Amino acid sequence: MKNIKLNTSRKAGFSLVEMLVVIAIIGIIAAIAIPNIGNLNASAKDATAKRNAQTVASVLNAAIAAGAPTTDLSSTTLITTAIAGLTPSTGAFSGKKFTSGPINPTEQAAAAAYLTWDSANSQVVYNPGSY
Repeated sequence: MKNIKLNTSRKAGFSLVEMLVVIAIIGIIAAIAIPNIGNLNASAKDATAKRNAQTVASVLNAAIAAGAPTTDLSSTTLITTAIAGLTPSTGAFSGKKFTSGPINPTEQAAAAAYLTWDSANSQVVYNPGSY
């Protein structure tokens, strides 16, 4: 049998070219990702406002369907009314309070932008805008 001698003089590791390629790829990925990270906060705030507006519309429309009075409702009082709650005076839900629960004051104005009061049909209209 022949003695096979392995070349053990070569050191293990990465070459300079390999390291530069990896650094360049990381730089490209970072250049793509960093601008999108800035939009995450605005997107999250908009999603929170839409969720709050949906909650307010659902609660108020359920209360109205259960027989709650709509005389005090207007586009400017929808959120405060939902937070305070509406109580039907007649029907199966008489005396039960329909409320959205607390909404952060800074989020109230953002949610109000998605809500309108339709006095002709006595209902709260949620309009999320374009997707």
